[in-house]
Amino acid sequence: MKSNQAISTQTFPRAILFLMMAFMLVSSPLTGEKNKQENDIIIEAMKDELDRSMKSLKIEKMEKPYYLEYSIWDNRQLQIQGSFGSLTKSEENHLRLLKVGIRVGSYQLDSSGFVSRRNMFAAMMGRSETIALEDDYNAIRNSIWRLTDRSYKRALEVLAGKKAFLKNQVREEEIPDFSREKSVQRVSPCKIMKVNREKWEKIIKNLSAVFRQFPGIHKSHVEMEVKGICKYFVNSEGTVFRQPETLVSLVATASTQAAAGMSLKHYIPFYASTINTLPDEKELAAGIRKMAKELTALAAAPVLKEYIGPVLFTQQASAELFIQVLVPNLSGQRPPLSELPQMSGMSSSGKLAQRLNRKVLPRGISIIDDPTRRTFEGKPLIGFYSIDDEGVTARPVTLVEKGTLKALLMSRRPRKEILNSNGHGRAALRGNIGVQIGNLLITTDKGKTYRQLKDELLQLCKDQQLPFGLIIKTVDNPSITGVDRSALSLFAGRGKTESAITSPVLMYKVHVADGREELVRGISVSEMDVGDLKDIAAVGSDYYVHHRMLPAGGGLTGGFFSIFFSRGGSSMGVPTSIAAPSVLFEEVEFKKSEEKKKKPPLLTHPFFPR
Repeated sequence: MKSNQAISTQTFPRAILFLMMAFMLVSSPLTGEKNKQENDIIIEAMKDELDRSMKSLKIEKMEKPYYLEYSIWDNRQLQIQGSFGSLTKSEENHLRLLKVGIRVGSYQLDSSGFVSRRNMFAAMMGRSETIALEDDYNAIRNSIWRLTDRSYKRALEVLAGKKAFLKNQVREEEIPDFSREKSVQRVSPCKIMKVNREKWEKIIKNLSAVFRQFPGIHKSHVEMEVKGICKYFVNSEGTVFRQPETLVSLVATASTQAAAGMSLKHYIPFYASTINTLPDEKELAAGIRKMAKELTALAAAPVLKEYIGPVLFTQQASAELFIQVLVPNLSGQRPPLSELPQMSGMSSSGKLAQRLNRKVLPRGISIIDDPTRRTFEGKPLIGFYSIDDEGVTARPVTLVEKGTLKALLMSRRPRKEILNSNGHGRAALRGNIGVQIGNLLITTDKGKTYRQLKDELLQLCKDQQLPFGLIIKTVDNPSITGVDRSALSLFAGRGKTESAITSPVLMYKVHVADGREELVRGISVSEMDVGDLKDIAAVGSDYYVHHRMLPAGGGLTGGFFSIFFSRGGSSMGVPTSIAAPSVLFEEVEFKKSEEKKKKPPLLTHPFFPR
């Protein structure tokens, strides 16, 4: 009897533990850990099929591939959405996406960098397909084999079209199509992020219910996305890597209308690299409540019709100023050849590419992009990675030194002045590899306090005999708040290097008489170009750390497309961070909002009957 009791006492806790572990695994595919480091079946299948293709893949009397790469992204994603206290979505997804990069020709001239009518979509989106979720060696090899075959045949067609196109072109310089880089071998463990789905469903409901305290808000939305990717990569040069990428985003958006019909919107994003580093519920609710109060106040704020004069960009607005005006121009990626003239404005080249070793910013400003950093002045950064998506080791790049442009961000597509990558070839889940920042750090050795900047703003207004100046603290991000007609007119058909900064959300009139700040609305920046950054009159000693999902920069992702491709947490964006100081301009021209006003709702909000 004692023996039976002893057995029962030992086995019962184990049974309970087994059931608990099984429940956790079933309740959330984001729970668990991938421990395999050596002899990974996925890497084994990729390497074996790559070796076979490089040895035997050939069409008679046609060229063999000279370079081949395979990427498999194991992507797990949880999305929870809520509105006014109710869940509107709770969904988990798991997919594996295979990408094949195959090059025919040589490093000097190959099947890349050419856009025609036949391959325009592939030039923008690349070649990929979903594959088996299980670690099934044969199933994975089968998918790789099929996509490799199609990609090889297409690469031969592209190379033939490119050579025919070049026969009628005068090429002043012979720049290689692909750079030679050192191989990398690094297999890092991929941990699957643990998420208590039920807990976060309750939190999202609670956070979305905050808006029920604000009768003036017509529409609101809170969305959380937890994404974990394990990236696998092998190429014919000997590079093999596996690295994790995790991101948690929580974004609250709201919109309303002023009495005269003007549409107004506001938002607040939170980003973190892990679920444990996201702010707690109390802090999230406080941020959302503050945003709702600001939007309510905005609806009652006076309207400006025009303005030309001094402007101080601070906090999020300063970071977005650099993101929207400067960042697209830091790419050194050579635009593709194209037989389609209309594609020229949609390539990823930037205006600064021709200004190396020339002044592009005030002398006190320096800029480094450092994907290897995880923090800046104690604040976390989400743009960290150790190897880029072309298998090149990430490293810091000094882009601007005391106002002078010293370098550009590079992938493996060379340009005349820079023949090698500096580890900034980045790709999103969908789309081709392009060039994008990781962690952009803008610093100054001549920074001023906010009080000093404000005093200088007021002095500039006095000098110009203006009764007030402007301080902008937040600007719109259409990839989060939604694309409206004004955004479409701003971006459609234009290269992103020529776009003005998006419309202000929080803009304050600063009265010269007493320094009082008054919230205003109704105008937006008329035009701002990267060349205008040289006119920055003063720089702050503060640093605002801002996180952003940005388009990867590959293919035709400029202009209008960048709005959609940069949506926070979407498959088209890559995580980035920027640390930027406040900046003061002596003169910025604004214009009246072009948005057509709509009539307010006929009935009052049903949550707040009168």
